[in-house]
Amino acid sequence: MNLVVDGQSFSVELRGDLVLVNGTPYTVRVQRFRDVITVYVNERPFCVQLPTGEGTVGEQLQVLVDARYYQVEAKGRKQLVPSRPAPERARPKPLMGSGTITAPVAGRVVRVEVHEGQEVAEGQLLLIIEAMKMENEIRAPMAGRVKQVLVQAGARVAEGEPLVVLEPA
Repeated sequence: MNLVVDGQSFSVELRGDLVLVNGTPYTVRVQRFRDVITVYVNERPFCVQLPTGEGTVGEQLQVLVDARYYQVEAKGRKQLVPSRPAPERARPKPLMGSGTITAPVAGRVVRVEVHEGQEVAEGQLLLIIEAMKMENEIRAPMAGRVKQVLVQAGARVAEGEPLVVLEPA
């Protein structure tokens, strides 16, 4: 398959858990929670939001990756956007078009440091998740405004679960 991302072409070949991009191998695993997909490339997580509906070959789609939009077109594949499974449980749905920050690990939310409407700087502490007696700081990947806070202190979260929705500055 050939993937065109923001005008740059990539040859992509799927081989089980390996993906060859222009001949370079990458280990890839994917976790999905509703509309948010966490793609681990060589164990580095990327938060991905796909558009709703089903994309077709030759159609350009706007894909949100770590709070940044990319124009993506796939050639040589019948369907770009896989159909989605039923939601795992009811929660406020993050608004598409915003950057959704997801839990990097399963654990318990210890503290939430932001509120809806708050302006945040890139790198600012958003919340802390405790997992296996370690505190994991979740920081803003970009400057922006907090659109939604989807968790509260004391809540248990699964890996990949949406935590906060940021609106780019």
